[in-house]
Amino acid sequence: MQELKQTKSLKGRKNTLAFIFMLVVTVLFFYPFIIMLFVSLKSAKEALLSPNTIPKNLKISNYFEAWKIMNFHQPLFNSLFITALADAGVVIFSAMAAYILAKTKSKSKFKWNIWLYYFFVAGIMIPFYTSLIPIVKIMTTLNLNNSRIGLAIAYMGKAMPMALFFYFGFVEGVPNSIMESAYMDGAGKWTIFWRILFPILKPITTTIIILDSLWFWNDFLFPNLMLTSRAIRTIPLSQYFFYAEYGTRWELAFAAYVIAMIPVLILYIFGQKNIIKGISAGAVKG
Repeated sequence: MQELKQTKSLKGRKNTLAFIFMLVVTVLFFYPFIIMLFVSLKSAKEALLSPNTIPKNLKISNYFEAWKIMNFHQPLFNSLFITALADAGVVIFSAMAAYILAKTKSKSKFKWNIWLYYFFVAGIMIPFYTSLIPIVKIMTTLNLNNSRIGLAIAYMGKAMPMALFFYFGFVEGVPNSIMESAYMDGAGKWTIFWRILFPILKPITTTIIILDSLWFWNDFLFPNLMLTSRAIRTIPLSQYFFYAEYGTRWELAFAAYVIAMIPVLILYIFGQKNIIKGISAGAVKG
């Protein structure tokens, strides 16, 4: 009995220490965000003199002023358009490619579908910065360098190898009997893909959309190289020029940062349950 009590006591201490450790890590992780939020709600003088303290008077007007100065609705629309178009292209084309490559059986000894899959997935091994200049040159040659659609197409090309890798493992694990039954009932490949297979891919699709959206939304380098017109700047690019002009106005700069975080934060909160679920499902089924 005494040993049992000692074991429970030791276990309780370990749990308490683990909780304290996680609490400290959480505070350290959120500390920069909290400071940013505090500064965005302060006056210019208070933001410079005491950035680490709680605001004495909340200045919500900083957000309206930052929105007005940045003309925020324009870069917000640009980022939403580019992210949505790139996500749609990555999901649709990668899922279709995975369906064909994973469920097409080659009659010859040369398994063309597997080798084609390896060829596409090899793009994962190419470093981003190595392919950056060739992609920009290709987009310039095609007159797509200063275009929202051109930037979205460039993102599609760079993100599809990883998406195909996830989809292929998931699709390969779907029983053939499901699709064969639909085929026997008169459904074509198009119907089988959209009405039967694609709904099954929801966990991995959500994962891909969230991970790619975080990249597309926060990327600065690609837009900086491809977009020259002010009217089509994305949010990170607009923030860069905004900070160059209003770098001394911390309260406005930080308010702009908070505004930029809100859409992608909402996306992550609503889809976070499917991230690990989708990745693990694809890995196990592959």
